[in-house]
Amino acid sequence: MRVDRVPLGDLRPDPVALIARSAYLQLSLFETASSIAARASDLAERETITRVAAAILAQHTALVDLLAAEGQDPAAAMQPYTLEIDRYWRRFGETGWHESVLTLHLATGLLDDFLAQLGAGLPDPLADRYRAILTADIGQESLVSVLAAAVAADRRMTSRLALWGRRIVGDTLLVARSALAAAPGPDGAPTETEERRIEPVLNDLIAAHTRRMDRLGLTA
Repeated sequence: MRVDRVPLGDLRPDPVALIARSAYLQLSLFETASSIAARASDLAERETITRVAAAILAQHTALVDLLAAEGQDPAAAMQPYTLEIDRYWRRFGETGWHESVLTLHLATGLLDDFLAQLGAGLPDPLADRYRAILTADIGQESLVSVLAAAVAADRRMTSRLALWGRRIVGDTLLVARSALAAAPGPDGAPTETEERRIEPVLNDLIAAHTRRMDRLGLTA
């Protein structure tokens, strides 16, 4: 049976739910980036990660402002998503510093891109405001530079980071799939057929992940 692909922009996420989920995700990313910065042994790298953390916090603040503009209490709106997202970070446990930087690079890249695409299904002009926040530059190139320098200085880092990158993608896709499950398509709530129609979307996420890994000389 032929199953047509459903573009992310054709899905209709609940505006408050999507913004609140994204806002808490950004808050957790900010906390993660701040922790990574605090663990940096090199001052220049600490400054780099701190700047990334500040950019992520700006995204969180802008999303909270959107929730307030929708008449929502931001903390109350975000609360339903805290357990899921906190569980996501706990899965990674304690790890090396460069593995943590790779997690930040891959998770922000994959999830921000995905959520921005999903936000195309929000009503105008909210969609444009939401997507502008998620597509803002947070300093991904600086993260790439930190990781590339580490790989160049120690070739053993390649296998370590490649293994870790493969570890990250599965758990990150679970977060994306959870957001998709809460975004019905034109025909209503997701069915088994609808799940097959969004499977190519997840394949696109994996392809984008692979490109990020390839750029660092890592095997996805």
